[in-house]
Amino acid sequence: MLTAEVRAHGRWSLSFDARPGVKFGVVIEGSCIIAVRGRTPKRLHAGDVFLLAGAPPYVMASDMETPSQVAGDLLRRKRVVQLGNAKQKPVAHLMGGLFSLDVANAHLLIDALPALVRIPAEDAGPLRSVTRLLIDEVRATNNGRLRALDQLAQLVLTYALRWLDVEGNPQTGWLAALADKRINASLHHIHQNVEKGTTLADLSRVAGMSRTSFAARFKELVGQSPLAYALQWRMALAKNALRTTDRAIGALAFELGYESESAFSSGFRREVGCSPRTYRTMHQ
Repeated sequence: MLTAEVRAHGRWSLSFDARPGVKFGVVIEGSCIIAVRGRTPKRLHAGDVFLLAGAPPYVMASDMETPSQVAGDLLRRKRVVQLGNAKQKPVAHLMGGLFSLDVANAHLLIDALPALVRIPAEDAGPLRSVTRLLIDEVRATNNGRLRALDQLAQLVLTYALRWLDVEGNPQTGWLAALADKRINASLHHIHQNVEKGTTLADLSRVAGMSRTSFAARFKELVGQSPLAYALQWRMALAKNALRTTDRAIGALAFELGYESESAFSSGFRREVGCSPRTYRTMHQ
């Protein structure tokens, strides 16, 4: 998680390049415009929190007529960027960061989020308290500061996702499924029974639905069939293990519910496009 501050006075504009992950920010003071390429600009006010899924190219500015400076050029040199003359009005003070996600599995979160989420200050609820703590920690010099920043940033994301659920924003993917108790139960079953595997009959029983109704509801919310999701989850775990551990591929195959290393290798090649050994060599 990376954090930075912008203190701007008068007219200003910053352009941000695309970065893999999810960006978040909070307006500490004043107001500004945020404009994601191809979308209508939005006005942010003091206390507002925003999320950018997939961290697309965007502009933050006092207005849309002022030429932009490249934010990356400024933030590479310092964590706090000062724009304009301190005596100029209006004033805008912003703080933000980037959640760097596991590249192979980032789509599981990014696909479930809108490109831009604005959480108004008056609706933020508990999120406001967390962002105040985050702001205080950014400015602190105490021991354990980086650890605290990491934990607080994760809480920002957690509360933002809860706000999306409460507000009833239309979602697809696992984020929408978590709000449905029956589909949530089936997802939990998939996640907890990777080694044993699961069937459509098992999942519909856990959800307390008929097979037909369960399969239709699961696909409506998640965007794919239950067994396709189970396979995707298994492959996500496999890719993570191959990149981050040195576990023998045969042992990994059994942990993921395959009867043999060859069956795992064939399934992995079919889904990922290369063998597990090749994937490990490319990504470790």
